[in-house]
Amino acid sequence: MLRTAIAVAAVLAMNTASAAGPIESFFHYDAPREPVAGDCDAIAAAIGRDAAWYGEFSGNRYDNFSDQSWPYGARGCFKSEYACRVWQQQSITCLLQGTLRYTFCRPLGYR
Repeated sequence: MLRTAIAVAAVLAMNTASAAGPIESFFHYDAPREPVAGDCDAIAAAIGRDAAWYGEFSGNRYDNFSDQSWPYGARGCFKSEYACRVWQQQSITCLLQGTLRYTFCRPLGYR
């Protein structure tokens, strides 16, 4: 019994001594952040309109805690197709099991 009391006291002391103890970190949740897209005018001026890529994304972002969905959309320009595709996948991650409406990446000069 004494060993249990000492162990509990030690855990509580460690928990209060640290800024974010094990109990607080258990209840802490960070939702995925929305990915950042580039400014089309700035990227087109830097590398040329024909070399830049444009991406759009639309879907419903799902919240596990409230069991609700909210519209989520984003658009932006990128220096390469690869950067646009990475942004697409990060945007899909932000939906948190929500529905995907559409997404695309294409050359900026295509618009």
